[in-house]
Amino acid sequence: MSETVTPAGGAPWFYRKRFTVFGLVYGAAFFFGYELAGFTGQPLAPVFVTSGRPELAGALAVACVLGGYALRVWASSYLAAAIVWKEDVHVGELRVSGPYRFTRNPLYLGNVIQSVGVGLLGPWPVFVLVVAGVLALDLALIVVEERALAPRAGAAYARYRARVARFVPLPWKIAPGAGQRGSLADGLRSEIPMAVLAAGAIIITALRWPR
Repeated sequence: MSETVTPAGGAPWFYRKRFTVFGLVYGAAFFFGYELAGFTGQPLAPVFVTSGRPELAGALAVACVLGGYALRVWASSYLAAAIVWKEDVHVGELRVSGPYRFTRNPLYLGNVIQSVGVGLLGPWPVFVLVVAGVLALDLALIVVEERALAPRAGAAYARYRARVARFVPLPWKIAPGAGQRGSLADGLRSEIPMAVLAAGAIIITALRWPR
């Protein structure tokens, strides 16, 4: 991750508008997921309610929502809030501390973990569409960032790519820390929208909790 920005408009539109696109992915997944569930005669109740182990599945949903949020806060704490929310790709100082020692894309991994929790709040088609949609968008964003970083960050980034997993952490691909310090205040400030998403998901889970 980095601290300078590519020329304005250099990234594809879906990258520059990625936060709006994420919202559209969630909205479309729930809309079409419920439509598909109704069309195929599947239960419209949340997956965690119909799973056969609602308490366990509900706890999993909450854990994923909170876990994904916590991972994003941890990752964002090593970046200024302005960097997280800038439209274009940043290229500058490489971050090899905190979660960036274990995965090159902890923010996007946090998105997917959260999507599992949110998906469990809808019927099965919603769950599948939410997780698949968020994962597909995350992977597309990662490709955009890698193509921008590779020619600009040079040999240091090449070594980093060789030492740290692209997405899911692997025990044999952990980089030594670079000594960079994170700021919890920056992390919390950057992730206010994800905090709202997490709070809403927890409220919905509590309201649908089996009595």
